[in-house]
Amino acid sequence: MRWPLARQILLPMVGILLLTVGLASALTAWLASRQVKGRIEAQLADVAQTLATANFPLESNVLQQTRGLTGMELVLVDPASVAAAASDERLIDLAAQPAAAEGTLDVSRTVTSGSRSFFHSVITVDRRPVGGSRQTLHVFYPQDAWQAARWQATWPPLAIGGVAILLVAAAALAIARHVTQPIQRLRSQVARIAQGDFQSVTTPSRDDEVRDLAVAVNQMADKLADYETKTRQQERLSTLGTLGGGIAHQIRNAATGCRIAIDLHQRDCPLCETGDDGEGPLAVATRQLQLIETHIQRFLMLGRPSPSERAAVDLTEVVQAAILLVEPAAQHVGAQIEFRPPAEPAAVLADRQSLEQMLVNLLVNAVQAAAGVHALVGGGMATDAPGVVVRLARPESGRCQILVGDCGPGPAPAIQNRLFEPFATDKPGGTGLGLVVARRIAEDHGGTIDWKRDDERTWFVVELPLLKTPLLTNGAG
Repeated sequence: MRWPLARQILLPMVGILLLTVGLASALTAWLASRQVKGRIEAQLADVAQTLATANFPLESNVLQQTRGLTGMELVLVDPASVAAAASDERLIDLAAQPAAAEGTLDVSRTVTSGSRSFFHSVITVDRRPVGGSRQTLHVFYPQDAWQAARWQATWPPLAIGGVAILLVAAAALAIARHVTQPIQRLRSQVARIAQGDFQSVTTPSRDDEVRDLAVAVNQMADKLADYETKTRQQERLSTLGTLGGGIAHQIRNAATGCRIAIDLHQRDCPLCETGDDGEGPLAVATRQLQLIETHIQRFLMLGRPSPSERAAVDLTEVVQAAILLVEPAAQHVGAQIEFRPPAEPAAVLADRQSLEQMLVNLLVNAVQAAAGVHALVGGGMATDAPGVVVRLARPESGRCQILVGDCGPGPAPAIQNRLFEPFATDKPGGTGLGLVVARRIAEDHGGTIDWKRDDERTWFVVELPLLKTPLLTNGAG
């Protein structure tokens, strides 16, 4: 059976108060009875003393006047057990019945005359000092007068107790509602959390246990929201890996066929290769095809940690190698890539291929953003400002930053907070996976990646820990 907190607070308080008031009322009634009885017995003693010392004869009219003053019915009996006077002659027969001890009032036993009930007591009246004799005064105290006197003594505390019960019940109800309403809100919030709504509840202003509970619920909601986001990302990556596994074999075969065809063409036509360093367009195409298999493998390993061999590499060389891979695409769209190597080498412990993949993803995004601006300005319009800028910086000791900036308009506001989530993209035909891969690679190397908008450029900033020892050999990795 459901037992709400309001009842758990209200009923015990009212029950304790009822018990307290009941005991207090019973004690008050008992004390009031004793007080009334004591007052009546004192009154009986006063009547006996007055009648014993009176120098006038004790006749019925005297007893009737005494009845008017005390409310008692009196019957005076002489030593021969004959009624000498009575305030009400109908009570003379009751004087023959046994009574309580002299001078006391027995409220446990009553005598009845007609429709009236009385408590019976006897008092000896010694009138010998005034020339009389010893007589017995039978006193009959009306039961209704006794009850009225006792009720008059007991009703004030009963009334006060009743008012106290109402006040305490109202106060307990108000306290119960004040306490249970925030708990009801928290219960509703927990129910919404169970349904997937992780919105925080308003924290009460009063610093108490309910506020602590609300803070804990909000913390739980935030952690669950973060956990749900990460879980969905993992599910997407897992789904992506499952779907990609079906086409990886075909892509790898196609890339292998293309590379073989290029190798045959270079063998049959050696003059097609241009450049003194041998890095002509066909060589770049061959390297790109060689990277396809590596990228496919890494693509399929998303969401699963993969060990890699790491060595000391110079970030300047990694950046230059990545630019060389992206340069043909940049020239095709008319975007210029600017990179000024720093004076000192920046050595990191890393997997060179992974870092190249990360930088290629960032450079491709930057070239595409700059290509959009170039298309808007016009293909024949030249500009002195480079479309893509790459920088190496050391913001603090032991850390190095790779900054890739473009002159594009920046990410759309709708996806700015989800840039590094899978499938978050505003580019037509984009997959929304390049930045996911870049972040995973940066984090695998103990670094971070973020973005900012500065000086009308969009900058992606990768921060990596530097090697504590300088790079001794050139071209590591």
